[in-house]
Amino acid sequence: MSIGRDTFNLNKTEFNQKIGRIIKNFRANSKLISEPREFILRCCRLTDRWSKLSNDPEVLVYLRYIDIAGGRRVKVISLEKGGTRQPVPKAKLVDALYPPKKIATTATPEERHFNAVKAAMRGGVSYQLKAFRDACAIPCVCYLSGMKIRPGMKTDVDHVGTSFSEICDEFIREKCLNYSRITLKGPPTKKVFADTVLWGEWLEFHEEKARFALTLASANRSKGSAGYETSRELIGSFAKEDPEDLSLDF
Repeated sequence: MSIGRDTFNLNKTEFNQKIGRIIKNFRANSKLISEPREFILRCCRLTDRWSKLSNDPEVLVYLRYIDIAGGRRVKVISLEKGGTRQPVPKAKLVDALYPPKKIATTATPEERHFNAVKAAMRGGVSYQLKAFRDACAIPCVCYLSGMKIRPGMKTDVDHVGTSFSEICDEFIREKCLNYSRITLKGPPTKKVFADTVLWGEWLEFHEEKARFALTLASANRSKGSAGYETSRELIGSFAKEDPEDLSLDF
């Protein structure tokens, strides 16, 4: 049993829907009062992250827009007192009261490193996707769904023709490398290649190969990766070579 279920007698779906209705039914910059305010404060008091401010008798509860990655804005709950403003993202609140079940992972060290390298490669070219998004004229048509994209709708910048994963693999293959041989450096959310020359070559390679289109976020995410998978050979291995397999020819 989770703390949310024990306190509110709501399962995770029912709780998520109730929070969603509160956010949907009030405009941005609205101050919550009465039952919605008390429900939100009661939820926040059950968490470590928001308990201090939510227990303050002078705290106010608002709905605010905040900017997120990709140039999007999302409406969130905000606890406020004086100059202090503490956003309460719905997903974070749900996870705090209904912790996700931990599932044992079977990913190998090589697979985890492969995912980290791909994340770094994607983060490195994010400025290219942003430049394309900023140059798009809206309204336009989503090439995946055929629906019209209007101002305010959630959108993604998608790779057209050759997927991002395929471009990454092509680059690694062209350099006669595999992902296990790529060393990363930098803070957790801004990793880059330790080899600065190789990193610069990657940015240029992606800019040359990538073709973009603006899509509806829902259409792009339901499409997924279209079944493409990187080969085990390209992921590579951290295992040391067997000396008996090494050539002794000089």
